[in-house]
Amino acid sequence: MAVHLLNYLKEQFTPGVIDKLSTALNESPATTLKAVNGVLPTLLGALTRRVQSTGGASSIVSFLDKGDYGRTPLDISQVIDTPQAITEATNADTEFLDYIFGDKLVRSTELIGVYSGTKPQSAMTVLGLAASVLMGVLGRQEQEKGLTAENLKTLMLGQASEFRKSLPTGLDGIHSLLEFDELVTPAGPQTEVQGTDNFSGTVVNPNIPKSPDGDRRHENVRWLRWAMIAIAVLVLALLIQKCSENQNGTDGISTDSTARVESNAVEDTSAATKRSIQEAHGQAKDSTAPGALGIRDSSAIKK
Repeated sequence: MAVHLLNYLKEQFTPGVIDKLSTALNESPATTLKAVNGVLPTLLGALTRRVQSTGGASSIVSFLDKGDYGRTPLDISQVIDTPQAITEATNADTEFLDYIFGDKLVRSTELIGVYSGTKPQSAMTVLGLAASVLMGVLGRQEQEKGLTAENLKTLMLGQASEFRKSLPTGLDGIHSLLEFDELVTPAGPQTEVQGTDNFSGTVVNPNIPKSPDGDRRHENVRWLRWAMIAIAVLVLALLIQKCSENQNGTDGISTDSTARVESNAVEDTSAATKRSIQEAHGQAKDSTAPGALGIRDSSAIKK
């Protein structure tokens, strides 16, 4: 059994959700439901087409890696109580939709609006709510479970034919606009992602398989995090040690607090000491007196 991405999103739009959403959008429940039925395969098919393009899967995963999913709804029922909540939820995923649809986003919502009988803005809101939940599920898997570009590509291509076949009759414009003819699940043995019902888990943890590359990448992130903590602790310890050392008040140079500092006023200038210095340096006369080795004032030299 394939991973039920389409069913997973359909289950978000319960009759109660449709009623609340239609009231908030000032649409009838029938037209709102019709918009939902057009939006879901359009969203998933467009994401699959993006993933099929060169570098598309890596681009989506890079985008997901930068997201903050702390406030991303786990299900749509959490964000339809007020128009403000709906607006905040749909605004958060605008960039995600741009990544998926590119310059075809506006035209896609117009076609869904015509098909369902809803206003284009209402179709955009339904699309945004579905995208918000999908982005949250994939984003959490990328950041917490190691979802890679290859995982994402296999996940989406494993259901490509299902997305194409689920597009309602009457949305031929979407079919041609987004090139849904290319949505074909590759032939051959089922992969681990295609052959397992991974969404049997919870909303928070839908158990999308992760690759060894994903495991290694996240293990490296964890190792780097601990290394940075260790370096920070070491730097802090060095700073504490530095601050605890005795310093003089002039230039901040650490000094030995047990040393005895003598001022020039008590410097030993006795005759015996001067003689000892002179003898040690082979100097016959006092260097502080005028002379060849100790000239201080040339005018004082006796001729």
